[in-house]
Amino acid sequence: MDTAARAASLDSLLSPASIALVGASEDQSKFGGRLLRMLLKHGYGGAVLPVNPGRDRLFGLPTAPALQDLEQDPDLVVFTVGADTVLEQAEAAARRGARGLLVISAGFSDAGERGREREQALLRICRDSGMRLIGPNCLGVISPSRRLALCSSPILDRDSLPSRPIGFVSQSGALMTTYFDRAWAMGGGFTHGFSVGNQADLELCDFVNFLIEDPQTKVICTYIEGVKDAQALRRTARRAQEAGKPWLAVKAGRSSAGKAAAFSHTASVAGDHDVFASVCRDEGITLMNDMGAMLLLANAMVPHPGHAVRKVAIVTPSGGGGALAADALADHGVGLADFSESTRDALARHYPSGQADNPVDLGARLTNDPAEVAQATLQALAQDEQTDAILVAASMCPQEWIGALIDVCTAPDQALGKPVMVAFDAGATSQPLRQRLAAHGQAYAGSSQEAALALSAWKRSSEFRPRQPAQRPGGCQAPAIMPRGVLNEDQSKRLLAHYGLPVNLGRVCADVEQAAAQAAAMGYPVVMKIVSADIVHKTEAGGVALGIADEAALRRAYERLLANARAYKAQARIDGVLVQAMAQGELELLIGARQDPQFGPVVVFGAGGILVELLADRVIAAAPLSLDDADRLLAGLGVDRLLQGYRGRTLDRAGVLEAIVRVSWLAHDLREAPFELDINPLIVAATRCHAVDARLSIGP
Repeated sequence: MDTAARAASLDSLLSPASIALVGASEDQSKFGGRLLRMLLKHGYGGAVLPVNPGRDRLFGLPTAPALQDLEQDPDLVVFTVGADTVLEQAEAAARRGARGLLVISAGFSDAGERGREREQALLRICRDSGMRLIGPNCLGVISPSRRLALCSSPILDRDSLPSRPIGFVSQSGALMTTYFDRAWAMGGGFTHGFSVGNQADLELCDFVNFLIEDPQTKVICTYIEGVKDAQALRRTARRAQEAGKPWLAVKAGRSSAGKAAAFSHTASVAGDHDVFASVCRDEGITLMNDMGAMLLLANAMVPHPGHAVRKVAIVTPSGGGGALAADALADHGVGLADFSESTRDALARHYPSGQADNPVDLGARLTNDPAEVAQATLQALAQDEQTDAILVAASMCPQEWIGALIDVCTAPDQALGKPVMVAFDAGATSQPLRQRLAAHGQAYAGSSQEAALALSAWKRSSEFRPRQPAQRPGGCQAPAIMPRGVLNEDQSKRLLAHYGLPVNLGRVCADVEQAAAQAAAMGYPVVMKIVSADIVHKTEAGGVALGIADEAALRRAYERLLANARAYKAQARIDGVLVQAMAQGELELLIGARQDPQFGPVVVFGAGGILVELLADRVIAAAPLSLDDADRLLAGLGVDRLLQGYRGRTLDRAGVLEAIVRVSWLAHDLREAPFELDINPLIVAATRCHAVDARLSIGP
């Protein structure tokens, strides 16, 4: 099915004329008992058809002993029974013409090989009959906008299901209900919440696509543990961009990214989470690392569609609180607004000299009336051209001070036009203020740090730029026959040279006489390196000799390199010693590439040399890469300050960009094979750069 059809099928599932519940009960210790009660409690308008072989009635409703005994055909069938009975019941649902199944039951691909086989059998039943499947092993669906509570969570034991124009898709059922609970407590809510479970049929992107199509949803939140379909993620992200619906995401598993590299540095500095983050950056998904901050940002975005945030004004009753809030924003890349003269003049009527700067210290005001100063302060900041958002850092103070600011924010006749985010760092004393915001449907931050995370993500969302089409440079074509296997440095460099990269080629010498002849032919000084597929990191093995100035030094170095290699790894196969011209420069960079098993070929570049794994100054991007995008991404690295020039000296930045683009095309040409490339270092001088060490592995 195409994207639109899958979204339409899900839309149909969420408007069922009748729901059969297999495993229905009145027992509130059971999933089926709680789910049935919540479904009835929250006003679902269709027919509810409980299935229970041991009871005639449940909550006053007549029951059937089995699906085949129902008096009417169900649109949707919900399962809360053991996994071993689901397949038979699913076949019965298919015979009754059900359009979809929601399987709460666990015991499928979450439970080993036997469970995986059971899940595949369930999927075959659904596909053969045309039924769609949510789950299995999920916590269900909460859809306040459809008055549909198909979940057993105790958070639903309330009088109503408040709705806000935010959709939520979660690969954790517990986190879905946790943040429904938190959203409701702080005056927010969701249009729909989906716990996707094992995603045997409908997967995360199908639910996001439904939310893109849903007219009541304006912002989309997701909790992601893994991506089932990488290309669907990209397509869905582009659809969200076209629809103008921000897609926010938190992904688990960041700590697993730094895997040890056996072949090169590239694998360790371009781990799975790093690649996922680069895809989010390139496709406009705002990736965050805090669920509370994601919820806060979604609620702040709703009344300000398309609003960009880059500079923030802080209002606080505490000089210390303001300083910490400013530090938190700075730590996350958000700057403070530099107020215009008109803004300073407006604030100067209420604050002493020096206190009308940013942060604005409410505690130092001249005007005694909290309502008057709150109105004047927020209006002045809202009209300031440099201010995109206002952060109220509500440190402990007389509550009427912050209360006056909240009155201005929540008054129906106020139209500030800019987001105001209130962060409470205090405890129980501030609870009445939190409740006042919640009563007006305005979410609040649990701390200034949480607010800074949200505003930082908003800034990144505002700065999103789609990737540009990549153009293949001249002299950058794939060879007629692409080599395979583990290439040594000389072989790797020759392939790089074919793609137009600047390399210092040399010759692999089988004995010292060949080495001496090669050095004499190219001229001293030279570099000598051990050549062995069994020795990955040559420097660590003592397998590199730099600045060899004459033949005598060459002969000594040759014997030393062989001895070091044997001492480092006695069984290593030594192919010889590579003799090459000495390339010198002022900066060492890394350019690498690899095949990501989900997202395809990626290129990584940044600080290089022996500190590559200690300095997290690098960027990852899908290959191939346009020159403009390479330029923009390189400009975001700290090392670019050196490339741009320092102390009157400039380096060959244009050559670096050209090398990055050409490596990205090599990666693109290897997209059908597993591969890993490491150029470390790329030595950069004033007028040119050289790939002085390279290692490439290309699988079948």
